[in-house]
Amino acid sequence: MNPERGFARWSHRALLLALAAAFVLPFLWLISASLQPEGKALGRGLFAFPDGVHLENYPTALQIMGDPKVLIFNTVVLTLACVLGQLFCCSLAGYAFARLRFRGRDTLFLLVLATMMLPPQVLAIPQFLLFKEFGLIDTFGPLILPTVLGGAPFFIFLFRQYFLTIPHELAEAARMDGCGFFATYWKVMLPLARPVVGTVAVFTFLATWNDFWAPLIYLNSEDKQTLTLALATFNQTYRIAVEWLMAGTAVVLAPCVLVYFLSQKFFLRGVRLSAGKG
Repeated sequence: MNPERGFARWSHRALLLALAAAFVLPFLWLISASLQPEGKALGRGLFAFPDGVHLENYPTALQIMGDPKVLIFNTVVLTLACVLGQLFCCSLAGYAFARLRFRGRDTLFLLVLATMMLPPQVLAIPQFLLFKEFGLIDTFGPLILPTVLGGAPFFIFLFRQYFLTIPHELAEAARMDGCGFFATYWKVMLPLARPVVGTVAVFTFLATWNDFWAPLIYLNSEDKQTLTLALATFNQTYRIAVEWLMAGTAVVLAPCVLVYFLSQKFFLRGVRLSAGKG
């Protein structure tokens, strides 16, 4: 083996390990602190082993945050609604931009992509006034409708790029078998777009599950709070109870870590395939 090539390979591995450690160590400290006895997390060093495994910190943190069943139910329902709405509307819009031919299609698609440059903070006040006019404040409507109505131009772009890679002969064969536009999309094209479906589902899940900005603006009632909103309230109320705070953070973070590791290769493949067609 070439010595220079071997040195470069090991240098790259060492760099990757250092970067991985920089991201993993805070997570390990979070887990360690969540298992420490009350009042001991900050006095035993950053990565000290806990004095026993104090799992009672987790139910205590959930009880302080609020009713665990209500918080989990609200977050799960909201996340599932956003994921399903995003998948349906963005895939249908992407399919239309990829397969339908109409006047101004490319210009309209450029306008859709241009909306990616608008930060959500710019739209916060107009959207709030709009939802207030419709009487949707303190409901899940303002949290679900923007995704259900396809408010993610990047995902539309991913679906469009992927549908462009599918041979036109498949759609022609479906039409010869009597399928219309929607039936072709639903029965033929969407099943073939599983990598992008997984990509969009994962990204939407992570964004919705961790969303703090929108629930903070639109939700006022305690029975409609999400886990992230309850965690922020917990942080403001129990600043000294670091062990409980870390336990609550671990509960909120656990589904995101699990989903990411289970679907990492799947959604990375979807992004790579979508980028392969201009």
